Amino acid sequence: MIEGTWHLMSGEQDGCELTAADIHNSKLQIVGNAHEVTVGDGFLKGTHTLGTDQNPMTIDASDTEGPFAGKTLLGIFKLEEDLLTVCFAAPTNDRPTAFTTQGGKATILHAWKRDS
Repeated sequence: MIEGTWHLMSGEQDGCELTAADIHNSKLQIVGNAHEVTVGDGFLKGTHTLGTDQNPMTIDASDTEGPFAGKTLLGIFKLEEDLLTVCFAAPTNDRPTAFTTQGGKATILHAWKRDS
C-alpha cells in the first residue's frame, strides 16, 4: 500500500514549517513494514504497523535508529493516489485525530510524494 521511495513535499514539526533545505534533502524508503527516513540532516530507521480499517487510518512506528530509537510513535495517515500524508504524536502522547501539529496536537506532519 505505501511501499516505495518517496520525497517530501511539505512538513511541519511542533507547529513550525520545515525549511526548504530540509524538505529538499528528504527521502522516505518503505519496504514491507520497514522504513528509513532522512529529513535534512536527521535519519531514522524502524518498522511500522498500519491500521487500514479505521478512519483516519493509523500507523504505529517503532524506530531502532535515530532520535526516537526504542520508542513507538502513534500516528494517522492518508493515501491519496501518490501523496502520503502522515501525522505522528510525540512518544507517550495519544494518537493525533487531525492532520496538524498546531496547538500541540501532534509533533510531526509530513506530506510525501511517491517517486515514479
